[in-house]
Amino acid sequence: MIATREEARRELRVYMVRSGMGIPQLAEEIGSSYRTLTQWVSHAQFGTSDGDPFAARVITWLRANPLPCPELPGRLYETRATREMDSLLEKISDGAWGILSGPSGSQKSFLLEYRGADAALGAEPRVIYLRMSPSGMTPAVLLRRVAAAMGAGYAMSVEGLRQSILLALRRRRRSFALVLDEADHLYKWLDTLETLRELGDLARARLGRAGIGILVAGNERVWKIFEDRRSTYLEKWRARIEDEGLRVIGPSAQEAAQMLTGELGELKQATIDGIVEACAAQDPESNRLYVNAHRLWKVISKRRKKQ
Repeated sequence: MIATREEARRELRVYMVRSGMGIPQLAEEIGSSYRTLTQWVSHAQFGTSDGDPFAARVITWLRANPLPCPELPGRLYETRATREMDSLLEKISDGAWGILSGPSGSQKSFLLEYRGADAALGAEPRVIYLRMSPSGMTPAVLLRRVAAAMGAGYAMSVEGLRQSILLALRRRRRSFALVLDEADHLYKWLDTLETLRELGDLARARLGRAGIGILVAGNERVWKIFEDRRSTYLEKWRARIEDEGLRVIGPSAQEAAQMLTGELGELKQATIDGIVEACAAQDPESNRLYVNAHRLWKVISKRRKKQ
């Protein structure tokens, strides 16, 4: 029954990483004491008389409480920007590192989240989407989120997480794109960025191939992450991402009109023109006009409620 215990331990560790649930919460859910579950998960001494039934209890609970599959964020309409981003994502999935930026309403987050959710439905996702937050993005927090998305084993320390991720990478047949959206929040987390770069270097050295492609995405401030502050860190990043830099803006008036009719049905041309004009914006860098996709979807949502 040792294999059964190991299977249960492994599945529970993956569940913890993917769900974000800690041992106290899981112990209450499973009907165990905190001490018992801690010892069992960590391979500490555990009585043989209780070990097998406990493994069976864990497996039963896991089967009754599966993790939900990620949902697609909505309907994706192809535009020039989505085609450009998909082309970049394909390169990143093959192991390249790059940077994606653009003004508000340029469909960046929607496209990236959509591709990440779509990929997560497969057995070996080629795109892993993570949204960064302005606080708490320590190396351990980021690596736990990477491990969670990969289904790598549970670990507490940074080194343990790194080894767990490398082991999961070794089992994969192909590399994948790790997408860090809203990465401008990482401006002050240089140690986190360095830990991620080291992981990418280790993966390439140990696998003999590019195991991880990295896409750093965000608004116009995302480039500031890599300005000269600690040259020993950031020069290595700049050398990797600048060859695959992409800046996009939102949909054109014609593309926005197709979205409107696709969501709301046939509309009078005057109505379409009025909505497109109300949602128009000017790119501060190129001075090109585009339609702010955020504003457009707000209008669509309001009109749909009235229908």
